[in-house]
Amino acid sequence: MPDLLPEPIVKWIKQQSLQLISAQALTGGCVADIRKLTLHSRQGYCLELVLKQMPGGSAEQLAAEASGLQTLRLPDDAALRVPEVVWQEGNCLLLEYLPAAAPAEDFAVQLGIGLALQHRSGSVNRTFGFDTDTFCGGTRQPNRWQVDGTVFYAQQRYQVLAEQNLQRNRISPRLFEMILRLSDRLSELVPCQPAVLLHGDLWSGNVICGPGGEPALIDPAVYYGWAEAELAMTRMFGGFSERFYQVYEAHSAVLPDWRDRVELYNLYHYLNHLLLFGSGYHRDVERIVKYYSG
Repeated sequence: MPDLLPEPIVKWIKQQSLQLISAQALTGGCVADIRKLTLHSRQGYCLELVLKQMPGGSAEQLAAEASGLQTLRLPDDAALRVPEVVWQEGNCLLLEYLPAAAPAEDFAVQLGIGLALQHRSGSVNRTFGFDTDTFCGGTRQPNRWQVDGTVFYAQQRYQVLAEQNLQRNRISPRLFEMILRLSDRLSELVPCQPAVLLHGDLWSGNVICGPGGEPALIDPAVYYGWAEAELAMTRMFGGFSERFYQVYEAHSAVLPDWRDRVELYNLYHYLNHLLLFGSGYHRDVERIVKYYSG
């Protein structure tokens, strides 16, 4: 067994009576160490899995990711594909390996219908949050259950990140106060919406093409929140195809003017990027806050 594998994985492989053939590094992990493991069984079959580790991260991050992936695996043929969680312990997460293929001709259609279907799944008590905190990148997302969506987003999204950015001198006290005032006005700016199941970090890099050319979701930051906030995230970093949005709108109850609120929702993600990556995102944060405060 190669030394490059952590002891918990070595132990798991032995317990499953498997033999490691190779451990190949995969690209695409921004903060994670990701490898494809090729394993053989005594019965002669080949098994391919993805091993994900978080250098410098915590077991809590991968446990939250495993919980989110399992929650996103909806029991419906039209739902978006999500890799199966095989095993998670400590700083190790084993997932089903989805070999890449060329996108199917109706890739955007499948993605639009699948996301609309996912957004029909609400929390049991119609409340905002999740059973555990999750992580958007390396940033903890508090998910304490809250009946009022505007209170949930104000306190557990905007204000939490504003405070962390202030503590690291990423924003000024004046901008911090402006963010607090803006977050307290969400009930004036955002229409009433139910809490639905969100991927939570749905930019184009977290949608991959599965073996049948179908869309599949990876690297979630799951919680129950506003569908419009999820759509807004898809508009960052290049966005998705216009066909995707047309199909999603046709299969959902999203309001036709949701695009008017994209920047407001994405203030959270800009604050997160400012916290994680520094001053390059300060201008976006300041621009959005000033626009909605004007």
